[in-house]
Amino acid sequence: MDKNFKKEVSARPGGENINYCYSCGTCTATCPISELDRSYNPRLIIKKVLLGMKEEVLKSDDLWKCIQCHRCVAHCPQNVKFADIMRVLREMSCEAGYYPESLLQEINELDKSVRNYRLDLVKKHLNGGKRLEQAITGLAGGDEEDG
Repeated sequence: MDKNFKKEVSARPGGENINYCYSCGTCTATCPISELDRSYNPRLIIKKVLLGMKEEVLKSDDLWKCIQCHRCVAHCPQNVKFADIMRVLREMSCEAGYYPESLLQEINELDKSVRNYRLDLVKKHLNGGKRLEQAITGLAGGDEEDG
């Protein structure tokens, strides 16, 4: 047990909110991976971090199962941002030598490609991107015609 593990995680960008977790299980309930693989449990990963189970967490294959869909982030009542915490844990795992840095780079590239593909798909279906651009402009306060 490493009582400073949660402090190490919360000190990194993306891990700041880990201490807000009260183990409600919403992250696990909304996770598409936990639907397919009952052994994958985001709530348990956070619990292990909070308990200081550093080595067990950082060498776990479960770190690489998260697909960064952010469903957990969207539904978390405490704004814990589990997907961001997973990125932090992956980085720490590579730094500790449990997994090669190349795996982290490949996963990050894949995540970026999937996000870009999803955005392109949305733009395609939202009137060639015009409605998306209008929505973004409206969010930025540029929708003065409605005013």
